[in-house]
Amino acid sequence: MLGVARMTERFIHTNVLARQNIKRDTDTTPRDAMYIVCMAVLLLAAFFLALWVRIYFIEIGYRISDAYRTHEALLQENKRLKLERAELRAPSRIERIATSKLGMAVPRPDQTVTLPWSK
Repeated sequence: MLGVARMTERFIHTNVLARQNIKRDTDTTPRDAMYIVCMAVLLLAAFFLALWVRIYFIEIGYRISDAYRTHEALLQENKRLKLERAELRAPSRIERIATSKLGMAVPRPDQTVTLPWSK
């Protein structure tokens, strides 16, 4: 009879276990799916943010490079204009234009008047 009692006990015990709703760790719930979707969205957002930052820095680098090239071109233009100004202000050039185009001549000594310095 002792063997029958054990068998009944085992049957009852296994029957109770069979009726239990046991949740395994590998089972997914809607909440788990929501976590996975949220993590995927956050991961994609981080990826696109990093990509945007990289593209932005590359664009800033190109802008700096263009500004540097423009700066160098403006410095060369400034040097050229200073040289041209010096050539245009040269006394020999002014004298040549005055004598050839304007018909001027160097004054004779009797055409000059010296004014006395008074205090």
